[in-house]
Amino acid sequence: MTVAAVVTAVASLLTLLSRKDKQDADILFAVVSGSLAISLMSPWMVGAPAWLTWAVAIGGSSTCNGFWLVSRALFRGAPAVQLRHVGLAVSVALLIAIHRGSAMHAEATSTALLVVNDALLTFMSTSLLALSFLEPLRGWSSQWTRSERRFRLSFLALYGASVLSTTLLGALADAYPALQPAHRGVVALCASSMLVFTHFALRYRRRSPLPSTSRRGLSSEQAKTAPCEDDARLTALLQHNLNVLQVYREPDLRVAELAARLGTVEHRLSKLITQRMGEKNFNQLLNRYRIAHACRLLAMREGHGNILRVSTESGFASLGPFNRAFKTRVGCTPSAYRARCLEGGLRDPGGSDFAQLRLD
Repeated sequence: MTVAAVVTAVASLLTLLSRKDKQDADILFAVVSGSLAISLMSPWMVGAPAWLTWAVAIGGSSTCNGFWLVSRALFRGAPAVQLRHVGLAVSVALLIAIHRGSAMHAEATSTALLVVNDALLTFMSTSLLALSFLEPLRGWSSQWTRSERRFRLSFLALYGASVLSTTLLGALADAYPALQPAHRGVVALCASSMLVFTHFALRYRRRSPLPSTSRRGLSSEQAKTAPCEDDARLTALLQHNLNVLQVYREPDLRVAELAARLGTVEHRLSKLITQRMGEKNFNQLLNRYRIAHACRLLAMREGHGNILRVSTESGFASLGPFNRAFKTRVGCTPSAYRARCLEGGLRDPGGSDFAQLRLD
């Protein structure tokens, strides 16, 4: 199990390093993955040369403290990880390195400094474990989507079970040495589970990002301009979700769910759509993108399946609403539009013939 956990941690590290568009959470988790791989190998270092012992001790010192930073980034957004938080994590890493470095030397004797170090480490590591556990509960809101609530509760369940099982079994293994192999196996299993889950968590957070700005600590003059800056940021996030992630292709998408993904509330997103983007309402915005997407599919000379498939891939739940919305927007049925495109009557479906379909 330990070997499998080390392989999982190394694979996690390589996967994160290979990403081109790394976010703060990706970088932090890459550090945790590498440190966890080294930490899991530390029992194999007993009797190793002093330089290798301390190299492993230092390299494996960013586990629980590093994961605390990852949890802040996942549940608060990138600005939540600031220099002071990194400094605290590094301080705990130093305590961990001293503890593990001395423990891996069989001839090491207990001194007052080591006793104080272990006491501080116990207090600090326990505090960070508790903070990591509480992060998903921060700012709990009924306006969150069901998927966001499930995501946070899943984190709580898996993280809590991992910490509790390894802690209890570790205490039992100290009293009953025969349980040491079982303890190592459970530690490896929990580490692998958290590594895999966190990759899914990072993927989820990319699809449902949190707001990346904070209004705390603004001066009175900055507070006046903050709403405009927030609107611009929110508009950019909305455009990214529509143009890049193509969320309009989700037939059951609701304004409350999209608002939660953007880290805002429903009424603010609705106001942004109507006042800043000039749309009548949220559904009209989605239909504009959906019809434009359908036009691109229908205009493909090699074809893109039947009209029902085009309707489904464009985000409509059924064919009837698609036909009605398409005819209202374009002025003809989807079948007629496809026929005109194939005849060469519409060389550029997004151009002058249907300028109203352009997505600015």
